Amino acid sequence: MQFYLGDESILIGQTVANTIATQKVDSAEFTILTKIWVKPEGRRQLLPVFHKLRIVNWINIAEECDLTWTMFLLHGAPNLKELHILVRNHQCEMVTGKRRELPVVCKEKDKGLEWEPSASDFKHHNLAELGIYGRFHAADKLVRFARDVVEAAVNLENIRLYKSPVCVRCKHMLKEWTFEETSWLSYEFSKEIPSHVRIHFPSL
Repeated sequence: MQFYLGDESILIGQTVANTIATQKVDSAEFTILTKIWVKPEGRRQLLPVFHKLRIVNWINIAEECDLTWTMFLLHGAPNLKELHILVRNHQCEMVTGKRRELPVVCKEKDKGLEWEPSASDFKHHNLAELGIYGRFHAADKLVRFARDVVEAAVNLENIRLYKSPVCVRCKHMLKEWTFEETSWLSYEFSKEIPSHVRIHFPSL
């Protein structure tokens, strides 16, 4: 099921609660249409909404944003199996309808997407796969995010890194991973990610 988030300040659980509660939803895709700030919600509020979700996709997160805020979903979705993050680093996509031109989600000056760090003792036991789509110019930020996920998701098996311009207009520019790129990213991730978690570089 697809959800489009456009309010400047939002309680995600509260926003989608009625829709998810009235339908059998085990996967959700959240597309961010404007710069937003996600208000903190506790596990008590999130669990009744997200507890059945198995797959979640976050679409259109600006590259300059800290991804830590997405960790709140692990608290509210104990049965989550797959988490996918699509990171944008430019604004040239033009589409019709709800997926209009997608602006930058947050700006460095006010860090539009924020989240308090998760409790260090929190553990998620079902997440098996993390997928990140982007150009990986800010590899250090992505590595830190993956490390945080691994620390919480004790049974995570795979991290899949997709090289993607994440833009329909620039799709023709998509190129395969080079040996130099995969070697560099493998090295960067290996410094923070335990060896039992496998890093993959699949093609789209």
